[in-house]
Amino acid sequence: MTIALVLLALAAFAGLVVVGFGAADRFALAQAQTHATEYLSAPLGKAARVQVHGSPFLTQAVRGRYGDVEVSASDLQIGTITGTTLHAHLVNVELPLRDLLGRRARELPVEHVHGHVVIPYAELARISQLPGLRFRYRDGRLLAVASIPIPGISQLARVSGDAVAAVDDTGGVWLRVRNLSVAGLAVPSLVLTQLLPALAFPIPLPELPYGLRLEQLTPTEDGLRVAGSARAVVFRAAG
Repeated sequence: MTIALVLLALAAFAGLVVVGFGAADRFALAQAQTHATEYLSAPLGKAARVQVHGSPFLTQAVRGRYGDVEVSASDLQIGTITGTTLHAHLVNVELPLRDLLGRRARELPVEHVHGHVVIPYAELARISQLPGLRFRYRDGRLLAVASIPIPGISQLARVSGDAVAAVDDTGGVWLRVRNLSVAGLAVPSLVLTQLLPALAFPIPLPELPYGLRLEQLTPTEDGLRVAGSARAVVFRAAG
């Protein structure tokens, strides 16, 4: 056998190894994502989209530890709030290879979770119980418009201002409207100040998915972004 034939045979063998490794890598990835979806969908009450990051994947599967698992879901109901979306990253997810292949795992421990839930503005207006309240996001600001009575001036006036969401000392979430203005009416600043309590209301935020603890509130085009994180979370499949 000539040197050329030897080199050709070695190249063909290496190609087969690469192809085989690639196929095994894709198979392990598909199994892990399918298996993880069972656990990560259960707390949401509906199917989530799960994506395991990192390449090659097979080395993570052998270790049984996955550095970054991304989860997303939409149209969720959290407590009485509907139409929410979730986006989260799970850091250092433990799923031993023997449990993955034998489907013997009963739980999915995660070292750290960080993510956010987005609440539609229509839901914020609904739970405010303030008639006619509407929100509009523009240039990084959340604007609120409502029709309320102004004592001594108008039975019903259209007022607007900047809506600010914040966490109070007790951990409750409040939304308050600042920098008020009234359309078509001259209203003294003292009267506007007296209207502020009527334009402040609590947001009955239920427990966030995945054990996330509230850390930040940010207005976005799609809704109020409620961000948080959690440590040492254990997921279990439904049933």
